Amino acid sequence: MTVAHRRNWTTILALAATLASLQGCATTGGETKPGLHSADAEISDPLEPMNRKIFNFNMGLYDYVLEPVARGYEKVTPQFLRTRVANFFANAGYPYIILNDFLQLRVHQGLSDLSRFVGNTIFGVGGLFNFADRFDLPPHENNLGVTLGVWGVPQGPYLVLPFFGPSSLRSLPGVPAEILASPFYYVNSTPAQWSITTLGVVNEGYTERGAVKVVKESVFPYYFARSAWLQHQEYLIRGRALSSRELLEQLGPEQPEESSPAGEKPATH
Repeated sequence: MTVAHRRNWTTILALAATLASLQGCATTGGETKPGLHSADAEISDPLEPMNRKIFNFNMGLYDYVLEPVARGYEKVTPQFLRTRVANFFANAGYPYIILNDFLQLRVHQGLSDLSRFVGNTIFGVGGLFNFADRFDLPPHENNLGVTLGVWGVPQGPYLVLPFFGPSSLRSLPGVPAEILASPFYYVNSTPAQWSITTLGVVNEGYTERGAVKVVKESVFPYYFARSAWLQHQEYLIRGRALSSRELLEQLGPEQPEESSPAGEKPATH
């Protein structure tokens, strides 16, 4: 699970360079994706022992830090304000989405997302209000991993990144790319950077509670999170407009009928 949205730039760039050296370790396994309807795809997860430890760390960080903070945030702020904050951060991520739209030659989607960003930024007061919804400009998700997938780059080994959650070797360059495409990266004031980062983390913890809950309620949380993320990447590569949250809700806490995969214990409720 992604448990933080704003990043320490230096740490993440160093992490990207380190993990990129793991490309030669990739192998392909034939494990079935639990809880998914298209279970015929193969998953490459040669680093599962390390990934599982990071996954547990991320979930623990969410349980003991972000989730309590999100509960407090919900209690002390009205719904109207929380919606405005969520809109603001979602709008700020659109330059990165638009860039990838055009890199994939999805011109219609790119123009739609550009119109949405400009409309919400100008008439929605910096993205606080979803002005574009009135003009049938739907939101989209996109990233550099999807762009590389569209152009035929293999997924590579599955990775779980500290603080970020599910990723892969192909998606790894998207971490620094998203940072550099964010308007917040170019804010020169250190206090402003810290304020934006803190608010972004709190907002992420609040808005992602439903997705985290679905993963935690599955019998095999690690496999479920991995499968859901990989499936969602395929949806985006094929041009399907399905958000990660919608995918998790569609999957639900569906339990696999086969016996427990090695080393996975059913989650306790």
